[in-house]
Amino acid sequence: MNIGLIGCGKVGTTLFYILKNNNHITGVYDINKKHEKQALKLLHIKKNLSLKELCAKSQALFFATSDDQILRAYKTAKPFIKGKKYIFHFSGLLSSTVFPKSKNIYRGSIHPFATFPDIVLPPTRNKYYVFVEGNEHALRAIKRIFAKRYFSIRKLKGHQKTKYHLLGVFSSNLLVGLVWAICGLAKDIGWTKKEINEVIMPIIEETLHNIRGKGLNNALSGPLERGDIEVIKKHLSTLKKNKELSNIYKTLSLTVLKNVVKNSNKKKIEELLNN
Repeated sequence: MNIGLIGCGKVGTTLFYILKNNNHITGVYDINKKHEKQALKLLHIKKNLSLKELCAKSQALFFATSDDQILRAYKTAKPFIKGKKYIFHFSGLLSSTVFPKSKNIYRGSIHPFATFPDIVLPPTRNKYYVFVEGNEHALRAIKRIFAKRYFSIRKLKGHQKTKYHLLGVFSSNLLVGLVWAICGLAKDIGWTKKEINEVIMPIIEETLHNIRGKGLNNALSGPLERGDIEVIKKHLSTLKKNKELSNIYKTLSLTVLKNVVKNSNKKKIEELLNN
């Protein structure tokens, strides 16, 4: 299918690098010409089109802007969108209805459940899970555009998108926040960046490996699992000076306590953490 990219950021450029294997990229457009030029180079596009030509010659248009710019970008392109057209955005939070309903316009949203801190080409993943939502015409087009070799397509309903997006935030963004907290504690006792990488990162990786291999209920070790009240008291006493870390410790400990821990001191530890 002939596809065009509007917004040459990390997500759009990375995905279009894969999509070019079984589609024809008519061109790319970005109000930031530096980003546009970079995308042209990375996607090996020798001759670009104007926005008007891009809209005219593309069967499907992908709006890869930030969430708050999607509608603005669409309104800029709308005067050039004629006839039957598929339009998509890559927001994990917004539904396809962010695009105004219009005759012969088939709307859809597509979101890869992955993290894109940079444009990485070729992509490090062999296959991406993409979660899609929209009308049936748009969803059928997605199956044509996103080849099974590179993408596993999963459907979402519009009302599910906020909780779905939160899954990504907790899985990636807030994980970064937790690691920042861990590194802060390490720096408090004088550990260097090298020591953090050599000592802390392996235990994080081992924990994820244990969760995957043993399951959440069998991956836990430490004072909560043992029901060691005196150790937890010392932790809380030390963290009194740092409200942010104390809140993280209490919130995550209570989550683990509620869902994983089964020892006889469970109720006492819960009372300690809530106080």
